Amino acid sequence: MINTLLGNDLVINEDSCNLSCEYCLTGQSNLKEGHRLKLIFDPPKRDTYDDGTELAHRVDTVADRLRTTFDIPLLKVTGGEIFLVKGIMDFLEQEAPKHEVLVVQTNGVLVNEDHLERLRSFGNVVLQVSLDSHLHSGNSYRVQKPDLHEKVIRSISMILDSGIPCEIYSVLNDRSVSEMAEFAGWLKEFKNPPVYFPFPVRGPDAENFAVRPDQLHYIEEFVDRYDEFAEVLPPRAYFDRLQSFYREGKRTFRCHLPRLVVSTFSDGVVTPCPNIWFSDMGKVLEEDWDQTLEKVGETGLYKALLADRPRLSACHGCFTPWDTLSMYFDDEITLDELCSAPTYSPEPIRRMLETAKQDYVRGNA
Repeated sequence: MINTLLGNDLVINEDSCNLSCEYCLTGQSNLKEGHRLKLIFDPPKRDTYDDGTELAHRVDTVADRLRTTFDIPLLKVTGGEIFLVKGIMDFLEQEAPKHEVLVVQTNGVLVNEDHLERLRSFGNVVLQVSLDSHLHSGNSYRVQKPDLHEKVIRSISMILDSGIPCEIYSVLNDRSVSEMAEFAGWLKEFKNPPVYFPFPVRGPDAENFAVRPDQLHYIEEFVDRYDEFAEVLPPRAYFDRLQSFYREGKRTFRCHLPRLVVSTFSDGVVTPCPNIWFSDMGKVLEEDWDQTLEKVGETGLYKALLADRPRLSACHGCFTPWDTLSMYFDDEITLDELCSAPTYSPEPIRRMLETAKQDYVRGNA
């Protein structure tokens, strides 16, 4: 079993969201029965994090067992939409001092000024906000009604004005791709602009939403204007991978993410990849939870996930902002470039990543 991980991607109530994104990955996953039943598209369920609640017991246990086993400096909390959970701020406040970085992913709709004031006070929060475009035409797979889109933009503008470091997770599809430059220009106007991470739509139904061959020129033209938008963009090499993905029609470069991050769920399930929920390795809430965590980095699936070239069909369709970690391990970007993103900027995380890469290089010398 490996002893150190960079992060735990903790997914809370993944079937409960206040939006119904047409390309939602949870609605396409087969990891759990609820995913197969597409419960994500049902009316969202409310839940409560508070002393004595079942949810509090479960997420506290999952977070603690992963952190103490692997000495994890980064906790990412996502859903579903976590701000549907009453009392979720108490969990975030509890976890923030236990980690170097607390990453909170949200669609932004339910975030208010009180949330932002508390999050800002923690001192180590990064907000990852899901938004495909500031224009409704490009964001309409995510938000179908124009009036709701306007509410989304007001909320996200408030988040971007909060002073909390932010990253924008933007799905490239046949509606959003033509608005990349306009969107990046809009993001540049904020006093503390976020990092804009565009990445391809994923999942078994991706072809229904994917960027068409006749639209690829929008990406090429955007990359040609990289210097104009550089202050809100990841390293230039990120776009080399992005263009390769579209040029080849699939992922052909390797992935190192499973050697660094594990994904857990609020029901205790552990799966080896936070990008694609491949397999249930067991539950960390059971009595034999330590045996479940002994599988991390050791199962046969890990060998396939960490292969020199992608072996699994799901991997062929995957490219996300997590890829900057793989790019660092493959010498496509420097440590400085990787850590320019707020998620990896704290010095202890920087040192951990540098050590992890050195260990990887020595092991493959």
